[in-house]
Amino acid sequence: MAKIRMCDMEFYGYTGCLPEEKKQGQTFIVTVEMDCENLVGCISDRLEDTVDYSKVYDIVKNIVESSHCNLIEHLCFSIAREVLDSSDLITEVKVTVSKPNAPVNGRFRTMETEVILRA
Repeated sequence: MAKIRMCDMEFYGYTGCLPEEKKQGQTFIVTVEMDCENLVGCISDRLEDTVDYSKVYDIVKNIVESSHCNLIEHLCFSIAREVLDSSDLITEVKVTVSKPNAPVNGRFRTMETEVILRA
């Protein structure tokens, strides 16, 4: 088995429950970890035998930047589902969405959620 991680991708999106979050937007940080069984690219060294990072990046970017959902949990699930469906090579995907500027009165580094889906 091989793991492919795409760590701390930063996007600007409009997910949130408050009207100002939907209007002004904010930064979201996304990490995607993909488990792949029998990843031939490890041996063949050919792009067509592995998961195309640029395709996955574009999927995540499109979902984060176009979504206006309320919850990062829903955003996270949407990303995980789309990434899992994007390649037969992916057997499991773990997505973490962080919201460092969540409208919470207190000190914190980030609020985040994680979703794991299996094929």
